[in-house]
Amino acid sequence: MIQRLDRYVARVFLSSWVVSVVLFMGLFGVVNFFSNIGDLVEHVDSVGEGIGLIARLYAYKSPSIFVQVAPFVMLMSALFTLLRLQRHNEFMAMVLTGRRSARILVPIFVMTALCMGIVVVAQEQIVPEFSMQREQLEARIDRGGEEWVIPRITMKDANDWVINFRGFHVEAGRVEKLHASGRDALGRNAMTYGENAVFDVAAGGWRLGDGRREVRDADSAKPSIVVEASFFQTDIGPQDLLVDYREPFDLNYAEVLDRSERYPHSPSYRLLRHYHITYPLSIMLLVVLGVPFVLKRRARSNLLGVGLSILLCLAYLIVDMVARDMGNRGFLSPVIAAWFPVILAGSLGVVLFDTVDA
Repeated sequence: MIQRLDRYVARVFLSSWVVSVVLFMGLFGVVNFFSNIGDLVEHVDSVGEGIGLIARLYAYKSPSIFVQVAPFVMLMSALFTLLRLQRHNEFMAMVLTGRRSARILVPIFVMTALCMGIVVVAQEQIVPEFSMQREQLEARIDRGGEEWVIPRITMKDANDWVINFRGFHVEAGRVEKLHASGRDALGRNAMTYGENAVFDVAAGGWRLGDGRREVRDADSAKPSIVVEASFFQTDIGPQDLLVDYREPFDLNYAEVLDRSERYPHSPSYRLLRHYHITYPLSIMLLVVLGVPFVLKRRARSNLLGVGLSILLCLAYLIVDMVARDMGNRGFLSPVIAAWFPVILAGSLGVVLFDTVDA
């Protein structure tokens, strides 16, 4: 009997989940499509090619979209499930059999935890892989060319040299112009620049065409040394350029950790390192926050409960967004900015959920 009721609640939740996924991903995709339709129309030669590009683009975007809408999907799935159970007094019938409300909700929380695991896997493995294909396709759509060229990337290497890469041809691994500035072993201001740079893995640096190296003393306006330079040694390779170019949420945890160690004074990467952990937790938190408002209402007023739960969850998202913005700007510690909304929402959720059977 117990297993049968659990399976029934799980089936209702699964059907609600499918509806929510289609709804939220569809809305997200429609909005995104109409914001990019101008570029799609401008850089395609036929209707068939345009449809093919759109299909490929949103196939690559779908994992990222799913990760972004997952908290809303799980919240609405839980609320839809409770509404369906209450509509025909099925929830009350389960309570009358001696089950506590919290026990009836166990299948919902188990499937929410499963979704959290799916989000983590997608965030760590699927989204980073698909983002590369998406970026390449978007570059083709934006510029109408077959080759993926990133106009400009600026990075700092392990030796504190600031390197500007212009015209990075991703497939060829070639940089049209490289310009690096820093200090040499004697503390003098130095500059290395060249064209058509190609990374040499064995040597650990970029081979330069028509390269020059300039060195000047701190009190000198003109370079005291100007020599030819065919090679620039650095730990930054083509893969590092791609990681730096991609959107922060397209990076997996290892890549974010590498960025935070490379740029220890950058609060954004240190915040993102914690946010990679707290974001999946927000999926469960929104469900815990939203469910009590529907359970505490009678069937006739449960729509009001749905509205209140959505408003509370929107408030959580606003607090989370403000905290992250303050963390990125350096006004809050990255640890506090990432974990404060989670701890606050978790504490409130426990208090609200404790009143369900009261």
